[in-house]
Amino acid sequence: MKTKKFKHLSSILTFSIIISSSLTMFEWIFHKRILFTVNEDGATTKFNTAVLFLLSIISLMISRGRQKKYKIAFSFFTYTILTISLLTLIEYIFNIDLFIDNLLVKDTITKIYPGRMSEATAACFIFFSIGLTGLKSTNRAYIATTQHVALITTAVSSIIIISFALRVPIEAKIDFFKTMSIQSSLGFIIISFLLVLKSYNIGFKETILGNNYGSKSLQKLLPFIILIPFFLSFLMLTLINEKVIGAQSGIIVYTLILILSGFLYTYIVSIGLNKSDYLRQKLEKNLINKNRELLQFKEALDKIAIVAITDEDTKIKYVNDNFCEISKYTKEEIIGNTNEIVRSDYHPDSFFSEAWETVSSGNPWFGEVKNRAKDGTLYWTETAIVPLKNRVNYINEYMAIQLDISKRKEAEELLASKYVKTLEQKNKELEQFSYITSHDLQEPLRTISTFSELLYKQYHDKLDDNAKQLFTFIKKATHRMSDLITNLLDYSRLGREREITKVNCNTLIKDIIEDLNSTITQTNTTIIYDNNLPTIDAYPTELRLLFQNLISNAIKFAKKDVPPIVSIKAKKKKHAWKFSVKDNGIGIPEKFQDKIFAIFQRLHLEDEYEGTGIGLAHCQKIVGMHGGEIGVKSKINEGSTFFFTIPN
Repeated sequence: MKTKKFKHLSSILTFSIIISSSLTMFEWIFHKRILFTVNEDGATTKFNTAVLFLLSIISLMISRGRQKKYKIAFSFFTYTILTISLLTLIEYIFNIDLFIDNLLVKDTITKIYPGRMSEATAACFIFFSIGLTGLKSTNRAYIATTQHVALITTAVSSIIIISFALRVPIEAKIDFFKTMSIQSSLGFIIISFLLVLKSYNIGFKETILGNNYGSKSLQKLLPFIILIPFFLSFLMLTLINEKVIGAQSGIIVYTLILILSGFLYTYIVSIGLNKSDYLRQKLEKNLINKNRELLQFKEALDKIAIVAITDEDTKIKYVNDNFCEISKYTKEEIIGNTNEIVRSDYHPDSFFSEAWETVSSGNPWFGEVKNRAKDGTLYWTETAIVPLKNRVNYINEYMAIQLDISKRKEAEELLASKYVKTLEQKNKELEQFSYITSHDLQEPLRTISTFSELLYKQYHDKLDDNAKQLFTFIKKATHRMSDLITNLLDYSRLGREREITKVNCNTLIKDIIEDLNSTITQTNTTIIYDNNLPTIDAYPTELRLLFQNLISNAIKFAKKDVPPIVSIKAKKKKHAWKFSVKDNGIGIPEKFQDKIFAIFQRLHLEDEYEGTGIGLAHCQKIVGMHGGEIGVKSKINEGSTFFFTIPN
């Protein structure tokens, strides 16, 4: 916005100089006095002065032209200005006439040195032409120097304008400043300003028009430095000339007002600078925090991912340590190369062409890539390539973030192999065999049970005690066989048509306690569990059976005449929940602790404790379905603690 405003202002000022200098030249040629005599003391803008102003403004207009004709014209006009102004100054110094004053137009109005521009005007043009030469220089120091030299014209012109505005009498002026006209003074201030705008952003221009705090402070102080002293001087001189106050009193009042106004203005500026400084410190603090966050993100990314950044020509300019570790190349070997250095022959060219087409259009690309390390080994990465844009929305870098998935791909390849498929088929056949066998065994068993019951009822009166005991053994055996087959059937069905859902373990335990209420009451059992048991992703039916079996076993294997106490807890591990079910029962001998999860494994006689020996096998299978582990810690007569994990 600031640049646009300066551009409009520059155009207006350029046009004003062209008009004024052209009008002045017209007046001298046709002897029509309109503008070129302005001062009351008779100081005039000479024809040569108007010509040099016109050449100055033309030089500024063509200074940025790159064509040869513009460069030649610029040099010609610049050195013409320097030559004419320098010769004029020589005429004054050595009191000679070099016949340049009336070279183009004869001055018949001025009595002393007709047609000759004033010493101050000539000096200002010399300084300005030196400033013009800085526009074509590439030396920073020279450009800065010529800018400051050119500003001498502003200082000289300002003295003329201030003297005129303050109505300083001609006899009180220094001879050097007496004969420069107000028109010329204003013209020098304008062309000096235009010269600064055309200059490179260094030196004086960088200081006064920059956005740094020093420049902004100077911009805020300039009104006080220039305007307040000027208006105070004008007011004091007016009051002194009108004899309202004396000269000494005027100086005292001037000094006092200048000090007070200077303090007040500086105080107001300081408040604004303090606010700016507060905002700057706040922004710096935010920037530091953001940089710290970005550094943490980078550290986290470097720990888990393989990162590489390439330029717009796909040459690698940065890799992290993980890239070097997996590729077996050093950073020196990688930087400057393309991704060809790790490319394998696994993918066709179309695979990479498609990826390049995607990212070059500004969209991220995702895919799995098989690469080759320096030692020839192959590795897989899950890759995301993200195009990075600069401030002008141009893609100048590409960031590749990769995760090593070699183990996962190996597992997938193993699962896809013939061996695993055969194993899966065999497992399905075993499950089907177990289901069919268990189901079909029930039929002859029911036949035996039914006919033995009929036989017992029909010949009950004819059987002796020994025969009756044999029928009792048959009944118990068939009943036990039926339970075994039913449990085996349940075991084979575990996991079929299962679906993972959210399971609230507090609610689950509460429901199990209600279902076992009769047994709990009869045995005077106490069940303790944390109220903050987790909600986990699990198979709800199977998880319920797992807890129910463990709680039922804790009640079943209690000490005689000792009320069972069952404690259920859960603790969060790194990637899983670890549950424990602790009892105060009879315990398990250490030598049998590795065997109790086997199917049909029993440690006690049926007369001592009922059961089929398949409950803990159910538990192990259920935990295995969830991807966890199950175990037990126990001592004789000190109770047992069954623990299992469910992945989080």
